[in-house]
Amino acid sequence: MPEHYGAAGSIRRHVLVVEDDPAMASLVKDTLEREGFRVSVERSGEGAIAAVEREWFDVAIVDKELPVLNGLDLVSFLTHRVPEMPVILITAFGGALVAEAALSRGATRYLDKPVRLAELVGTVRGVLGHDAGPAAPRRQSPTPASAPRPGAPGPPVRSPWAVILAGGRGTRLLPLTRRLFGEPRPKQYATLVGSRSMLQRTFDRVALAVPPERTVVVSVRDQAKYLASELPRPSTAHVLLQPADRGTAAGVLLPAHWIRRRDPDATVAVFPSDHFVLGERLFMNRVAEAAAFVEQHPERLLLLGAAPTDAETEYGWIETGETLGWTPSGAVRAVRRFVEKPTAEEAAACFARGDLWNTLVFVAKAQTLVDVGRQFLWRVHVALEKVAPLFDADDNLPVLRRAFGAMPSASFSTAILQDCAPALAVMRLAGVAWSDWGSPRRVILSLRQAGLAPDWFRRVGLDA
Repeated sequence: MPEHYGAAGSIRRHVLVVEDDPAMASLVKDTLEREGFRVSVERSGEGAIAAVEREWFDVAIVDKELPVLNGLDLVSFLTHRVPEMPVILITAFGGALVAEAALSRGATRYLDKPVRLAELVGTVRGVLGHDAGPAAPRRQSPTPASAPRPGAPGPPVRSPWAVILAGGRGTRLLPLTRRLFGEPRPKQYATLVGSRSMLQRTFDRVALAVPPERTVVVSVRDQAKYLASELPRPSTAHVLLQPADRGTAAGVLLPAHWIRRRDPDATVAVFPSDHFVLGERLFMNRVAEAAAFVEQHPERLLLLGAAPTDAETEYGWIETGETLGWTPSGAVRAVRRFVEKPTAEEAAACFARGDLWNTLVFVAKAQTLVDVGRQFLWRVHVALEKVAPLFDADDNLPVLRRAFGAMPSASFSTAILQDCAPALAVMRLAGVAWSDWGSPRRVILSLRQAGLAPDWFRRVGLDA
């Protein structure tokens, strides 16, 4: 590796600072250079990747909130590409979950802004072996939950709020819906079995346990023509129409902000609207059990995992860990990791190990959802803090359009769930048959497994 010398022949260690705020980058650079370090600054994750391919650095200081490629993803790249280089992650919007995520991705130290410059210098010297530097805070393993074992009655729990996600385009199912309906109808508004659309079936299912006045349907304005005929009239359900689709993160976090303003201690159950469920009352009983568990353990975000019937490659999988507690239907377990878009071999390993399909149905406190959004997607969080109150009046549409136009798009699964495992738990959907209708293959397969043959089977050449 190249060596650069300072006064009296001392070696000047090379520091890479990755910071998109010019004032902060200049301050850190000037401070470190006064302390004898050689400093290079990059304003983006992409620039940092190019820099480490060009030259050697002894340590990297990475801000979490970077445009496009975020700081956590950059930490993952750097620690794999240059494993011998210490990486220090700093952020103004952190917390215990971000600290744990930084460490799990390979960061050597984690610091919360505002960072005292003397502390930053000491940390750099510490990771380079000069002086003792402040260690990154490690989140302690949560104490195993003491939920009642099966059969033991729990305390009475008020009804949770329900959030129904109905804003996706359903791209993979569009060829089927276009053929059946003569237009590229989003799948949640398509009737594929019986006489009810997927959204209506979701609304009916949710209503078995959650009253309409505590139900929030989240969609986008360009789908309003479909949505108008979907919900019962009159309905006391709340509808939040986003001016633009900014991914599932905004779809989940917007109603969390909106609900928290009305009910600060609310428990929220989140439901995608493209699921096929047999045993709907049992399904909602499991959701009620999850809500009761979260009431007792409000720090948890509790996922409902489906028991797999095969080594499916179209679904995400959840590898479970130790038992954290119990609901009347079974154990609540820790989440070890997610396996997204598995190969056939990976899916077979998940199936053999007893992993669960990730339904993306989950229950959490509204405050917990807001907090994980603040820690992992602060730009989305800040925007939603400002605009959530504006959804109560139509004349705020121009302001909402500007806010959503500037908001980054993000997936709730990849931007939040994959990095907050210490707060996650999962319970098995016992006694319920579940399928995500994300593709024509899954629709046809699950209908055949259920012994159902809707009329459109013949129209597309699929005689039962």
